[in-house]
Amino acid sequence: MDVSKSFRYVFDDKRWVGKLGIGALITIFVVTIPLLVGWMIGIVRNVMNDDETPMPEWTDWGKLFMDGLKIIVAQFVYTLPIWVIMCIGLAATGALSELSGGGGSDALGTLGAVTIGLMVCLLLLVSIALFFLSPAIVIQYVLSGDEFGACFRLSEVWAIARDNIANILIVFLVSMALGFIISLVTSVLAIIPCIGWVAAVIISILAGPYTAAVTGHLYGQIADQMDNIAPKFT
Repeated sequence: MDVSKSFRYVFDDKRWVGKLGIGALITIFVVTIPLLVGWMIGIVRNVMNDDETPMPEWTDWGKLFMDGLKIIVAQFVYTLPIWVIMCIGLAATGALSELSGGGGSDALGTLGAVTIGLMVCLLLLVSIALFFLSPAIVIQYVLSGDEFGACFRLSEVWAIARDNIANILIVFLVSMALGFIISLVTSVLAIIPCIGWVAAVIISILAGPYTAAVTGHLYGQIADQMDNIAPKFT
């Protein structure tokens, strides 16, 4: 993966100021977040297709919104096991508490501790799986030609995650490092009155779309590798 290119390419686009600026305005409102996600999907698609200017124009708003909404919904569906496990855990501990009658039975206390421990282990395992599956859902969606149903072909999504564990970890580490750098820079600028405050606010607002642009490019590189190995999934 060309990590340095994912940072540089943004500024090779002659319209990068306008594109990031619109993206920054979009992040102000929660209801428009699908637009930013859809824009990132467009970057993934363009990188996979070797487009010279991967950052898409903010023109087809309907397409951007629907792409983003589909990914958000798909990723939420994949989190349902976490919610189910949490509900079962809460119900089980509540039932054990009722059975003990607040009397502090040793046997029920041990059973409750074991139940909580098992639930925590399950949550950890599911969370780790979701960590790798979330990027794979994005890549699968693009590889399938924007087919929403393809996001739920678990065997294909899992294959993408399994075959790209190292690359997905790289994307995660890059995103974390970028977030840390942005936070550090804005913290330093915030110390400087007036000009520093303004600069810190501008950087904070632009951080969202820039991070999406970097992440989208890295996902696009993974998708490009997958697309070269095998044609789109069917």
